[in-house]
Amino acid sequence: MSIPEEVAAYFLKLPEKDRQALDAISQQIQELVPTAQLKLSRGVPFFYYKGKRAVGFRSSKTHLSFFIMEGTVLNRYRKLFAAYDNSNTVIRFQPERPLDPTIIEKLVLARIEEIDAKSDNKK
Repeated sequence: MSIPEEVAAYFLKLPEKDRQALDAISQQIQELVPTAQLKLSRGVPFFYYKGKRAVGFRSSKTHLSFFIMEGTVLNRYRKLFAAYDNSNTVIRFQPERPLDPTIIEKLVLARIEEIDAKSDNKK
């Protein structure tokens, strides 16, 4: 999957350590869900699946964030990432202490499953 120009521009503005950490997450998500589309939503990179925002990430001055804006995934799996600062829609972390790839995998696949279940119910 090629990275859209607007997302590439976003990555280029980041400090190197932030870019490396978020690029690793982005690549992992692309491998897990090759049909997902990466694009900016309100200036934040998000992967879209079946037209729905699945997961996203961003860099801020004090931390990095991993987002799941809709659904119940973060609440269901909260014990997995309890060691990280988190809320209903975001997990905050430092580039020096990135999210464990197994946590990312579980969250991404659970969100995809959630989107699939909702789209199957509409049929």
